[in-house]
Amino acid sequence: MIDTLSLITPHLRRNENFFVAYSGGVDSTVLLKEVGEASKKIKCNVTAIHINHGYSKFSDKWEEHCENFCSENDYPLKRFSLNYSEIEGASLESVMRERRYEIFQSLIGKNETLFMGHHLDDQIETLFFRILRGSGLKGSLSIPFKRNLGKGLLVRPFLNLPKKEIYEIAMRKKLKFIEDESNKDIKFDRNFLRSEVIDKISERWPNYRKSLSKYIENQKSSYEFLKEITNIELKKILNGKSIDINKLNKYDSKYQKILILQWLEMNNCNLPSSSALDELTKFFVNSEKTKEPKFIWGSKEKGNYICLKVKKGIISIETNL
Repeated sequence: MIDTLSLITPHLRRNENFFVAYSGGVDSTVLLKEVGEASKKIKCNVTAIHINHGYSKFSDKWEEHCENFCSENDYPLKRFSLNYSEIEGASLESVMRERRYEIFQSLIGKNETLFMGHHLDDQIETLFFRILRGSGLKGSLSIPFKRNLGKGLLVRPFLNLPKKEIYEIAMRKKLKFIEDESNKDIKFDRNFLRSEVIDKISERWPNYRKSLSKYIENQKSSYEFLKEITNIELKKILNGKSIDINKLNKYDSKYQKILILQWLEMNNCNLPSSSALDELTKFFVNSEKTKEPKFIWGSKEKGNYICLKVKKGIISIETNL
């Protein structure tokens, strides 16, 4: 069995602050315990973050469980609550996820790191989700191992571990964890994929994790190559940090999308949805009726506001990120 401490220790630094997203489930429990043990050797600070979603009649008991576990193991705990009853309209899963990350982003400071317990099974579920939603090459990369979050970093050290191995670690170390009954509720898309689709794939192709993991790695190589080529082309259309529309219009619309996305990523911008990107290239880039058109997505309240402006044939970015 793999030494999980070896997956965590390289990301720890002496006397610095680290956080663990802790739901009380088996994945985050093993992660918190492993990060906690590694931190004693490195001599750094570890704090657990628990978010009470309030969607289950057991939510308060789960929070109490997390408080007790942290108290027993001498881990500082930060607790937050979401008002489940106020969430309307959009997918409950996606809204709760968005609000969790807003909390995490507000907490993580410069040179600080948040650890999350996503594993290989999560990686594969996310890949299926993105394929079903028509994601492009970048979407095929599934969950990133490491990325920027707020002023710090988000790291997922268990991303290449199957769920089964994490569960075995919990059993071996006799760790107490909660079982969320909503994980069996197939009204949630991810649960439906897991129980109605992926379980059947596993029965027919037992080695599917290894095959799909290899697929993701291959897509990463393709994406990195595309990124390098895109950067070369992007330099040809830039005017300082802005885009020259006349130069952009020399490219077919499908290549314009790739160039614009790369430009936005280069400027650390929140990316538009695929439908918004279609509208951006079809109408905004070639807008002639409006003197100085604007294209906006995100919101100032959530801190992900992006506004593209055209003036004298140049597209520039306004943001509150």
